[in-house]
Amino acid sequence: VFLATDRYHSDSSIIITQEQSQAPSLDLSVLGLPSTSTGKDALVVQEFILSIDMLKYLDAALKLREHYSQASIDWLSRLAPDASTEDSHDYLLDYLTVEFDTEAQIIRLHVEAFDRDFAQSVLNAILARSQEFIDKLNARVTADQTLFFEKQLTISEQRLKEVKEELLRFQQANRLLTTESEASMVMANITSLEKQLSVKRAELEVRMRELAETAPAIQNLKSEIASIEAQISREKDRLSGGSSGALNELDAQNRAILLNLEFVTNIYKSNLALLEQARMEAIRRLKFLVVVTQPTLADASEFPNRVFIIGTAAMVLLMFYFIVALIVAIIREHS
Repeated sequence: VFLATDRYHSDSSIIITQEQSQAPSLDLSVLGLPSTSTGKDALVVQEFILSIDMLKYLDAALKLREHYSQASIDWLSRLAPDASTEDSHDYLLDYLTVEFDTEAQIIRLHVEAFDRDFAQSVLNAILARSQEFIDKLNARVTADQTLFFEKQLTISEQRLKEVKEELLRFQQANRLLTTESEASMVMANITSLEKQLSVKRAELEVRMRELAETAPAIQNLKSEIASIEAQISREKDRLSGGSSGALNELDAQNRAILLNLEFVTNIYKSNLALLEQARMEAIRRLKFLVVVTQPTLADASEFPNRVFIIGTAAMVLLMFYFIVALIVAIIREHS
């Protein structure tokens, strides 16, 4: 009644939810086991809250050991100032309770401390740290889910850039935009030259009837016709001749580059779609920590329960007294 130091508690409850959870093929809740992947996540969070890592975090953030080792605390409840990490962890487990309700899928947290504000602060810190833990799990899941596709997208993006640069160098080296436009221009030139050739040949035929073959006009017409024929021949060689700069060869090279560009572009689009699909799948697998009830602030000390402890002790002592008295009475009766 007079020795034990008052303890204050703070309670809270949380749930772990998921964007899309799969229905279990077998209901394991009848065996007291989690029946969904969310239940497994809740057990992981429960284990994390009760871990030594959580103790170290709370000690660094709130000076946990300093609070529980105060000289004002009774010696039975006090934590030794020089206690090891393992002993401190075992001590904390007496004042931190985490229970998982498999049916309601709720994690219930109970913290006891020797100051009501400190108890609430400890529970708030636990919830904040648990939220960070869930966020790190989500980040890891997202990274694992999308890392491969991000690498493939980077590779295809680099290939696409290289093919575009190759096409640009090809166009600059041959001074053309597209081989189709260049071929159309050459065909138009050939058509125009052939029309001029037909006109000149018709004019030559008319002049041959009027003038001698050695006449200057006849020679000029023949020279113009030969020039036009040579120009037509050059244009045809340019279009489909055997020279290295022939349009048919350039067109074949251009088509090969364009085909490669289309192929690489399709790969890039496919990898981009797969990356988006992987990200959506990762989003569906994200987990969320939802605080159902905020950490409470105790209005009065409920621990230790002095009435219960004294009543229990009195019953045990009376039972022990009657047993001893019975034994003494039996011995006296037979003596």
